[in-house]
Amino acid sequence: MRERRHGVNGLLTLLIYGLFALFSLLLVVVGARVYRNIVSAGNANTQVRSSLSYVANKVRMSTRAAGTVRLWEQDGIEVLVLESGTEGYETRIYYCDGVLREVYQAADQPFSPEMGEKLMEIPEFHIEETENGHLVMHTTDAAGNQHSLHLYIEGKSV
Repeated sequence: MRERRHGVNGLLTLLIYGLFALFSLLLVVVGARVYRNIVSAGNANTQVRSSLSYVANKVRMSTRAAGTVRLWEQDGIEVLVLESGTEGYETRIYYCDGVLREVYQAADQPFSPEMGEKLMEIPEFHIEETENGHLVMHTTDAAGNQHSLHLYIEGKSV
């Protein structure tokens, strides 16, 4: 009888260790999934903020260096043109095929979307000019949330 009880105690101990190991593994799997979701949301937020901040800073740099800012459309693509203080050269920022792109070239060069350097991949990016000459940039993150940035352009009256 005593050996039977000893065997049952050993079996119960093994069962408790097994349950502990199983729940520990389950906790690690759930934690890894939560961590992955947090990192993914953080990356999406960083992409959105980076795209808006990058374009805003390029506009600010251009206007402070006595350059001009204008929007035009070519082949259905909105192009933000930043004329620099350097005579005859301009920066063109545009959104094409899911990628925000930039090209620095001579102003008399024809616009070719594939020439631009890829800045970042984002689901959507749109720039519009308000009636008083300010810029409003709209973007959408991977989750479908829309974000916008209103940018006051120095030298344009309100």
